[in-house]
Amino acid sequence: MREILKKKPADLDWIQKQGLLSVKLAQIFALRSDLIGVEKCRQLQQLYQHAASIPTEDVFANLESRAPEGFFDAFENIEKMPLAAASVGQVHRGKLKTGEEVVVKIIKNQNSKTFRRDVERMRRWLRIFLFFNRKLRRVGNPVALLNHVADYTTRELDLRNEIKGAEELEEIKYEISKNFPMDLLRFPKYWSELSNEDVLVSEFIEGKSLEDGIEEKSLTWDTLLQLFRIHGAYLFGIGTFHGDLHPGNCIIDNEGKFVFIDNGAICHAPSKVNLSLFQFFEHLSANNFKEAFDSLLGLS
Repeated sequence: MREILKKKPADLDWIQKQGLLSVKLAQIFALRSDLIGVEKCRQLQQLYQHAASIPTEDVFANLESRAPEGFFDAFENIEKMPLAAASVGQVHRGKLKTGEEVVVKIIKNQNSKTFRRDVERMRRWLRIFLFFNRKLRRVGNPVALLNHVADYTTRELDLRNEIKGAEELEEIKYEISKNFPMDLLRFPKYWSELSNEDVLVSEFIEGKSLEDGIEEKSLTWDTLLQLFRIHGAYLFGIGTFHGDLHPGNCIIDNEGKFVFIDNGAICHAPSKVNLSLFQFFEHLSANNFKEAFDSLLGLS
């Protein structure tokens, strides 16, 4: 936390060396410019797609030992250099013998064991800290936040959940499309027969991520409003939504469609929560600040 909250730039290498839990917490703060400032947020956002990568020899050794049987027989080639590296794993571009361009995602070794160990350690420290600092309980619930991070990260560590999550969101899209147009959203194609808990093969998406658009300052208000509309349909309308939709997890393809990736962390909001949030944004957009405040109280 010291690296995240200090005024000077954070040491990203040091944060990554502390393990997956530290990276996940830093990624959460990367979206909180109200707490740590815009420049620090931009720096921490590098952890979305530019995390430390696995050495090439280890990547292919991992694939040899952990990929499904006959995995390499399906490929014409897999690039040695990673296309992107994130906290949980990294992706390499490849080409199937059928001619289709794909990406291969590989879970980093030991992530699961060390993550669970670090979560248990932090739980113990938080319980001790809260025992001696009871006032903090009135401000927030750090144990609940830790449990939330632990839950969705554990699901991310099983790559089969990405396929399940995309299928769940796709089914919801189909249902609500009857009354609420969702033509601007799609999901990647997955090859389940070439995927398992540790390895995932999915479609290579030609396009730019929202992170690229932010860096290039090329995102229009209309684009952002369309994304808010789509994500809002899941969050406010249904209460089931992509739980890790940071700028690196949404790509705008060459046809102008939003493509949600890393769909392993699906979250569910009770109707009381999503209704109060919707009313908060509605009142805020109309400058009805008292009503917006009252809506936030409805979340408690």
